[in-house]
Order: sequence, then C-alpha cells, then structure tokens
Amino acid sequence: MSDATDIHVRQSRKPMGWQYLSVTEETPNDLWMEIAALLEPPDILALQCTCRALNQALYRKSVWAVALRQVCREHSLFLPTFPIDKMDTRQLFIAAMGPYRFRSLIESAGSFAAHADDAPVLSPAREPFASHKMTVIPQPASYLVPGGRFLLTFDCRAFILWDLGLVGSAKDINGPARGMIHTFPPGTFVFVEFETDCISMGVSMRQDSLRVVVSGNGGSGRVTLKAFEIGHFNETGQGCALRHLGELVLDCASNVKQIVIEGDRAIFESTEMVVWDFISGLYIVVKRASDINFSSSPTELEKIYIYNTLIQLGENSLKITDVPPDFVLTFGKPVPTGAPVSLRTAEQLVLPTSHTIQYPPPDDIVDRTRLRKSVANRHQARLPLLFDVYRPYRSGYTGMMRLAFTFARTPLGEIVLSPLKCIAKRAFPAGHNFAASNNPASLHVPGGFTAPLVRTISKEFFPFAYLENGLPRDEREYIYSTVGVDEKFNMCSRPECRKKESVKGTYQFCSGCHLVCYCSAQCQEAHSWPHMQVCEEQRRCTASGPIAPPMRLVKLPSQYPHTSLKNIGMCAGSGRMVNSLATGMDYHGHFSGVVLISDFLA
Repeated sequence: MSDATDIHVRQSRKPMGWQYLSVTEETPNDLWMEIAALLEPPDILALQCTCRALNQALYRKSVWAVALRQVCREHSLFLPTFPIDKMDTRQLFIAAMGPYRFRSLIESAGSFAAHADDAPVLSPAREPFASHKMTVIPQPASYLVPGGRFLLTFDCRAFILWDLGLVGSAKDINGPARGMIHTFPPGTFVFVEFETDCISMGVSMRQDSLRVVVSGNGGSGRVTLKAFEIGHFNETGQGCALRHLGELVLDCASNVKQIVIEGDRAIFESTEMVVWDFISGLYIVVKRASDINFSSSPTELEKIYIYNTLIQLGENSLKITDVPPDFVLTFGKPVPTGAPVSLRTAEQLVLPTSHTIQYPPPDDIVDRTRLRKSVANRHQARLPLLFDVYRPYRSGYTGMMRLAFTFARTPLGEIVLSPLKCIAKRAFPAGHNFAASNNPASLHVPGGFTAPLVRTISKEFFPFAYLENGLPRDEREYIYSTVGVDEKFNMCSRPECRKKESVKGTYQFCSGCHLVCYCSAQCQEAHSWPHMQVCEEQRRCTASGPIAPPMRLVKLPSQYPHTSLKNIGMCAGSGRMVNSLATGMDYHGHFSGVVLISDFLA
C-alpha cells in the first residue's frame, strides 16, 4: 500500500449522474499544498471535504503547520504558544481553526435579549480549573499573551511568566508552572495598599520574543520603569531567557496609566508624556498641546501606535500625532546613570502637528452621570483601525458604535486623514449600565470580531459598589456580537426555549421594544410577564426617537462574587478566559488568590 505522502489526487471515473469529479490526476499533491498555503483554514477544510482524495492530500502536518503560522501572523497570536514541531496533525488543525471556531461559537450562542439577565450563558467546554496560588493582580499589571498559553504578572515584588499549558491539552488540568520569575531588590518598587493604578505593564509581541516594560511607584514622588525582553521559548515553557534592556526613573511624576511599546521605544503618560528608547538609553519629554476639540481623563485615554503615529482615543474624538522613528535618536537626552529625570525641570519638545477627528454625534442626549469608560475593544494595531464607542443615553439604554479609521501619507510624509466610517450601531438592553472592559489578549479575530467584553451594573445600585449588609453588587460580564438579524440564525429569546430558526430572519420581533424575537405566539405569551416591565422601559426609550438595532449577547459564567473575581483576559484566538480569584490577604497587604482558567473550545 502506498504511503499517504505519495498519494496523488486522481479523477474518479465513476459517474455521478451526468458529470465526473472535477479534480484531475494531472494535479500533483505539492500544487494542492501550494494552493492550501494561500487559503484560510475554513477554506482548506472545505476543500478537504470535497472528496476523499483531497482529504488525504491536505490533512497532513505540513499543510496545517503552514496554516497555523499564517493564523498567528494574521490574528496577532504569539507563535511560541504552539510547539509546532511537537504537535500532531489534529492538534495543528484545532489550533489553526481556533479563531474561527470561537467566533462561530459566540455568534451561534448569542441571542437578542431585552433584559441582560435573559442572555444565554456561555458554558466552558470543561469545568474551570484553578492553578497555583498567586498575588491577585489588577489588569494594568497582568497580561494574557494572545494564544492563551502564557500569562505575565507584575506585583512590585516580582515579574513572573506563567505557562498555563496549551489550550485543549489534558496536561492543563495539572495547572500552570512558573516558567520564569524575576525578583526585584527590596525598595525598587513601593507597593501602595488599595491603589490598583500604582503599577502598570506594557507588552509588545515580536516574532519569537516578548518585550515588556513595567512601571511602579518608586517612593518620594518617583516612578520607576524597567524594560525586559523574554526569549528562547521552548515546548515546556521552562528555561526562558530574560534580558534587562534599560531603566528609567522619573521624579515629580504621577502613576503611569498605559504603556505603548513599539520597537525599541516605550510611549507613556505620567505628569507629562514621555518617549523612551530603552535600547539607546535616550528619552524625550513631550510638551502638552492644548486642544479644545479633544478631551479625555487619563484613565479613559486609549493609546495605539500605528505606522509611526500615536493615536489617542478620547471621549468624543481621536487625536493622531506623527512620531517619526528617529525622533528620539535625533533629539533625545541620555538617561542619567543612578539619578532620576525630573519632569518638572526637564526640557520639553513639541511633536509634529496633531490632527483631531470628532466621532459622529450621539443619537440621543448622553447621560454623563452614568458615563464610564467610553472607548474600548480596539482591534489590532493595523489599518483600518476599528474600535467601539459606548454612550449611555438619558432615555435609558446604552448605545454602541463601531468606527473604522484610516489614513495615508503624501510623498513628503504628511498625514492625510480619511473620514471616520461607522461600521455598525447597536443598542444594549435597557435597565442596566453597560461599561467596557479592556481585553488586550484579544486584538483581532476574523471579520472584525475581538471577543468584546462589557460589564453591567443595575441602575438601582450605580454608582455604589455594594448593597446593604455588604452583599456584592449586581454585576455580570458579557460578550457581544454585532451580527445582524438576517446574517445568522436567530434563537427564540424565551430562556426556556432557545429554539433556533430554520430560515434566517423568519422569527418575529416584539412590536413594543424591538429587542426580542420569538419562535411562536406560545413562547411570546409564556414570556410576556417577565418581559412586560423591560418592554415598557424600552418603549419609553424609543419614544425619544429611533434607536439602533439590538445586540446579540452571551453571558459569561459566574460562580463567584465579582468583588472577588477579576478578569485578566480572554483570548478569542483560542477560546481561553483567565480570571484571578481573591481568597485572602497576606501580611504585606497583597490580596492572594488563584488563577481560574476556563476553556470554551474543546
């Protein structure tokens, strides 16, 4: 019997009605492999399903190894996550299909719900499992590396790389192992109890390494930043090499909110904006330029670096500033050895002229008393840049607008802006305050889907953190999808039914709120009593004018109070969600707990 690698795709001479199979014996396997290298994984799978010969020709390790590398490039997954040389064909196939399977899972499980509590629960493929004990880290100082295998944490005392294991592997049950620990000398960073914004971390993925900049309180009004590179990843996650790249100490500085790393540079904002080249040991302090058309609080501002430009997403507009790659090398000052840089007395330079673009006007009057983080779920740093804008309206509901932004350059290098394009408008259910949750582990998945996370708090409890008697607030976390009514098969909105329609767009929506659909009059009547109050509230919202179409929602499982459970990230490329669960406090004032891992793809 010939080996599978020698099988050629041959034309079947057995008639199929009036025609024959379309593949011919003159097409060699290596040509089919070249064709497969140009296709996305779902197209390769579709090609395999056409006949047995193509399935034998394409279902091999070399084909799916190329497909997985392409998926990592296209969807910003960290390539060392996958030990490709040690994986078999089935593991490579599952990993390459991960982004597409997770998107399909969310879109098929998502349902229109007039009340957020009626949204279906997204159940993991297996029960969540807990890992080793760790310090509970706020999200700015923890990072789930896209791919879902590696987790970075920083808690002032140590910088740790955790190996959570390959998604879907049975060995994950044993919990993660510490791949690398770097302990800082005492006094390097000062831990401030209950101040979650005193530490932060920025991470940049390279082809086979990670560049990390950590920031923490240095005491006496100082902020200390350290840059590292982690490389030499192997199959077990052990033995990774850590290289120290540089250190910068700032005086008269406030806590750093967000660190953007691009190449050899870190861009961040303290009392002033600073651009630091940690390889050459140079820095510049950027003079703030007042702009009446751009406003945002420091905790609100989202920064992205794309094609030598810094894009800042504000509350009502975005600002784009040209940051030439040689700007620091040309005008930068050397970082002093053993001495801090005072932001109060440092020379300030002006970056090239910024451009500001206003977001489209809101559909209703914005309720500023309920305004929280209004811009999040930005997609990966490539053009066109997609991001979501959230606006709570006085009429009672929260609207979401997905915008696309791009720009070009003239032959002289000047920036030419294109108008903002609205990709989608959707409305969240009334009765809850929806606020964005950053999810940096999920930058891009096919079709503009990024596993966008939102949290809800009932209006009755906002803005208080607790109810009476110390009970945790009514807070849940959701993933939403902007897929329209006629694009996917809808499910009955009655929680006890969830029957899926056989033909797209056939279910009838409620004529009062236009947010829910039912498979039959019987389901609508059975759901009328719990739906009545929400329907009336939503009807008052629509009285002020037309609102956006409804949003497909899935509810993330919640087995613990949200006051104890902190979402570190969800990787939409692998379907893994990582939470830190607080279980106590040590004598240093650090909250201790465990890592809770949930895999939504088998």
